[in-house]
Amino acid sequence: MKRVKQNRKARIRQIDRFQLYKPFIFYSGVLCALHAAVLRSEAPSLPFAMTLLMVGLLSWGLVEYAVHRWVLHRVPRAQGFNLPGNLTHLRHHDDPQSLQRLNVQLSESLPICIAYFAAAWAISGSWPAATWLFTGLMAGYFFYEYLDFQAHHGTSGTRLIRYFRKYHNQHHHYDASVRYGVTSPLFDYLFGTFDLPTKTRRIREPLWTGRRTTGNNSAA
Repeated sequence: MKRVKQNRKARIRQIDRFQLYKPFIFYSGVLCALHAAVLRSEAPSLPFAMTLLMVGLLSWGLVEYAVHRWVLHRVPRAQGFNLPGNLTHLRHHDDPQSLQRLNVQLSESLPICIAYFAAAWAISGSWPAATWLFTGLMAGYFFYEYLDFQAHHGTSGTRLIRYFRKYHNQHHHYDASVRYGVTSPLFDYLFGTFDLPTKTRRIREPLWTGRRTTGNNSAA
């Protein structure tokens, strides 16, 4: 069945606002609860807390890249277990403008957040320090959700948003094996997935079929 294309303003009018803001509401509540508990304990000094916040923010770029490249873009199994978010994300590539997928589902993001907080606590040896690291991670995640929405549905015309929108849509529409970063191209530079192929064509086959993710080649 052929999809009926709508402009961005028409799609925005149909958006379920609760679904759109659900991760922001949920994780803002988690952060408020954690910081309320930190205030009642031996909180780190402000300079140290800001350092942890920046480290957490930087770590988001690595988490975002790793999950996007090695979890969400795995070739799915025809039967049996697939990693959380794998099939959902590949179907999102098939129809990026779908209003059925406005953000990362809590069932997909929560395990990552729990694992990150546990690792941050183990490494720092302090749950208040882990809270500040996690806060930085969440700042990056919130920015990710905002940019992803702007790339597919938003109407912001600022130069920064136009850059990120173009960057992300090149991943979607021209070569899904490069440009995994959404909030920053840093890790694409570091891992060699920044440059687009010299010749590119628009992707024409759904990624969830298991075929190659570029517009130039296909393989089983």
